Amino acid sequence: MSAVAQEQSGAAAEAEQQRPVAAPRGGIAALLIGSAAALAVVLWLVASEGELRYLVNGNAYPGALTAYGAAVGRLVGTVAAALTFGSIGYAVFRTRALDSGELGLRGYLTQLQARRYAAAWAVVSVPMVFLAAAESAAQDLVATYRVGGLGVLISASDTAKGWIVSLVCAVAVSVALRTAYTWVAHLWILLPAVVGLLATIVTANEAQNWNHDYSTAALTTLAVVAALWLGGLWSAVRLPARSERRWIGPLFAALALVNGAVIALIMAPGSDLWVTWYGQLLLATGVLLVAAGAAHWLRALPAAAALLTAAFGTAIAASELTPPPFLRSRPTVGENFLGYNLPDPPSAMAFLGNWRPDLNLAPFAIALAVGYLILVRRTANWPWYRTVLFLLGCVALLTLTGSGLRTYSNAMFSVHMVVHMLMTSIVPVFLLLGAPVTLLRDTLRGAPARWLAMLLDSRSFAVLMRPVVQLALFAFVLYGLYFTPLFDTIGRYHWGHLAIYAALLFTGFLFYWRVFQIDPVPTELPFIGRIGMLLAMMPITMVFALIVMTMDGLVGSRLYLYLDFPWMTDLHRDQFVGGVVAWATDEAAIALVTLGLVLHWAWRNRDEDSEPELL
Repeated sequence: MSAVAQEQSGAAAEAEQQRPVAAPRGGIAALLIGSAAALAVVLWLVASEGELRYLVNGNAYPGALTAYGAAVGRLVGTVAAALTFGSIGYAVFRTRALDSGELGLRGYLTQLQARRYAAAWAVVSVPMVFLAAAESAAQDLVATYRVGGLGVLISASDTAKGWIVSLVCAVAVSVALRTAYTWVAHLWILLPAVVGLLATIVTANEAQNWNHDYSTAALTTLAVVAALWLGGLWSAVRLPARSERRWIGPLFAALALVNGAVIALIMAPGSDLWVTWYGQLLLATGVLLVAAGAAHWLRALPAAAALLTAAFGTAIAASELTPPPFLRSRPTVGENFLGYNLPDPPSAMAFLGNWRPDLNLAPFAIALAVGYLILVRRTANWPWYRTVLFLLGCVALLTLTGSGLRTYSNAMFSVHMVVHMLMTSIVPVFLLLGAPVTLLRDTLRGAPARWLAMLLDSRSFAVLMRPVVQLALFAFVLYGLYFTPLFDTIGRYHWGHLAIYAALLFTGFLFYWRVFQIDPVPTELPFIGRIGMLLAMMPITMVFALIVMTMDGLVGSRLYLYLDFPWMTDLHRDQFVGGVVAWATDEAAIALVTLGLVLHWAWRNRDEDSEPELL
């Protein structure tokens, strides 16, 4: 087919996709029915439980305004956040962008809906800050306001702080949506949208106490999957009808059910699943998810949207109750802060034997390896050593986030620094030596290939690839995390460690991508510039390590002092060891990479025909 014919065919397909036709019949009515059902479930729970759900925890009843307002606000705010995130995801991944890089007509219409959802999300988040604070302290909102105590309650409530973060993200998303037109810009907007969505999710009862590292991971995955599904369904129902991929519904339903089962096993074990209101609401949520997946498979999108919206209502209603295990016994300090106990001191056997896989990062590492191998099979002459190196990076990521290193890193600063430095050096180095972006560019077809091309050609990517920006990001993460109250605040939560891992992988991957230049970059740096980047990195880590080793205070003092394990007798010594580890590990990694670049340069200048392909 000629280039002209291909262009005409693509234009015709785009016009066919964007041609206005009627929306699915009964769509708006189904959304209203699902929303009403979700609201009815939450109101029924608050009315039927009354004061009991507060008294069982030893708290006083905070009054009807606080009880009803917090529950309804949590439902509306969570659904609005999910719709915002899911609608943006639908515009980015399920609509076709124009050749100019801007969203197409269907994507723009979805974006207009996301603006309204974001505005509603921001409006609801404002009163929820005060309602959540009052409910956490079991205080009447009006009475507390009259005596001027709301500020104190907010500062003491993690739930209220979560809603503050949610409010900031909602406002940021709302403003960004009014100025963004390109596909890449909307891809970046997904970041504050998902942070705002999860900010209130991770403060729920299900993210506390026993095994909360497992339940938090399952809860965050469930929230992201359900939000993408809900936003996609509402968009498909409200927009002009078109054929939707039927397998998406069962896939989302399966992912949600697997993660929901993890939560149920931890929060409603045994007979609690069917003899308590909490367990029965979890079961009802599961049934609704299955029904929504089946309706999606049958392309009954309005019914699927209504069922999934109702599932949000049962899930929020369950989160309003205290999980049954919390009423039978109290967790230890270790279980409260880490999710598990560590009775034995660290040792080689403890690091090898105390595996506790992270339910977010372990599937991610496995998916990376499987996806890479699938793409390799599409090529004819892909170097075998690149496959080996990439798989070693996946194994390193799985080990650092699932073995005893991860288990003890949450309780010891020295082990934490081992994981930190290896996460920013060893894992990105191995992954990038596998040339994953080059493999993607050579093997992807269709929409994924266009997405990758738009991202690599974007201005934001060019900015991130500037050496000064990468060095500033690295320093900002390192110093901003440990020399501010941030680590002391988020280090007590599993979601905090997930955020730290994400930041470390992101900064390390960007830095070594620029240094190696195996994968596509906007403009190539000369050899001396790449060596300069490595040399500029060394004093950043060195100064950090020296400060850590010589400072009088403790990094993460509240967490480590609260844990008070009997085998941890000298926190200052452990911090000193952490500083030594940070210095030695990072300097060694940079020195090895520098040596590799020098040898590669020498080999290339010695014999152009014998140039190795590793770098």
